[in-house]
Amino acid sequence: MKAAVYYKNSDVRIEMVDDFPADAGEVKVKVMACGVCGSDVMEWYRIKKAGRPNGIGAFGHECTGIVTEVGSKVTKKVQVGDRVVVTHHVPCNTCNACVIGHTTACQTLQSTKFKNNYGAYAEYVVLPEINVDRGIFKLPDSVSFDEGTFVEPLGCAIRGQQWASPAGGKSVLIIGAGLSGLLHLQAARSNGAGFIAISDINTDRLKVATKFGADATIVGTEDVPKRFKELNGGWGADVVIMTAPVPTCVKQSLDAVGAGGTILFFAPTNPEVNSEINIWNLWQKEVTITHSYAADFKNLQTALRWIQHKKVNVKDMITHVFPLDKTQDGFMLTAQPKNGSLKAIIHPQEK
Repeated sequence: MKAAVYYKNSDVRIEMVDDFPADAGEVKVKVMACGVCGSDVMEWYRIKKAGRPNGIGAFGHECTGIVTEVGSKVTKKVQVGDRVVVTHHVPCNTCNACVIGHTTACQTLQSTKFKNNYGAYAEYVVLPEINVDRGIFKLPDSVSFDEGTFVEPLGCAIRGQQWASPAGGKSVLIIGAGLSGLLHLQAARSNGAGFIAISDINTDRLKVATKFGADATIVGTEDVPKRFKELNGGWGADVVIMTAPVPTCVKQSLDAVGAGGTILFFAPTNPEVNSEINIWNLWQKEVTITHSYAADFKNLQTALRWIQHKKVNVKDMITHVFPLDKTQDGFMLTAQPKNGSLKAIIHPQEK
């Protein structure tokens, strides 16, 4: 079968790779749509994780499709012809991290993936038995394959706000108005936030953020913490959500948070980057710092329901759609956004 094979962001090639059948406990899915995630274009990470001498799978994971094969041991909950959304990461549900509610810190979740090495930037994916058990959802007829690709990124935002809840009318500053920032914006509104401001150095994206419900926007080159406080009656933010993984935004987050507030570092900086933190200031202000990685079954299920019932608008975030042969274009547009680009989706079945 055809799959996109990653060498670097500017070099994603379409190659013929092994096409596996579904074994007894497995399910094979014909990929209809796969969203390009910001993590797919973290070049330092992708190259470091290279598992093949000359190239690695461009690990697509925001995947929807149609079930084409069902193994003999699979229950009737999944049948050939079902429209589905699937996830590559699933937890064990038995380790200490899972038991205390941190299912996405589970080592099983962080190591599971689709059976083939090329992810969902391919014509087909095969789900291992554990993924079939707890990583597949039927896609309602009212949700398109493209809209279904947002289940994973929206689920991640929903999970992040478990640890940094904006409920009760809290003020929120979102740093970064890319796709993650816009999903957090809508999630925060649905979760009961009050005043929501969003910052970015890209003024075009700030205009888009206003359309998606931001109460105020702040140009990222300004003094973001100072401007937020001016807009928020002199108070710092009850919740800061950092979706732009650069040291400047770490500092902005620390300076913008108010007394008793919470900072969610949603996006990681390069692991070689160290950020200075003034513990004294955080101690005096009783600030909580938290993080969030990925999404679990419950988060994904919530995300699917929100999309199904139009609680969030994901359709208008889709700006570019490419066939598999143009996966390279989707990667570059995600790595270097331009001309109003937000979300690129790959259609592996299209020529």
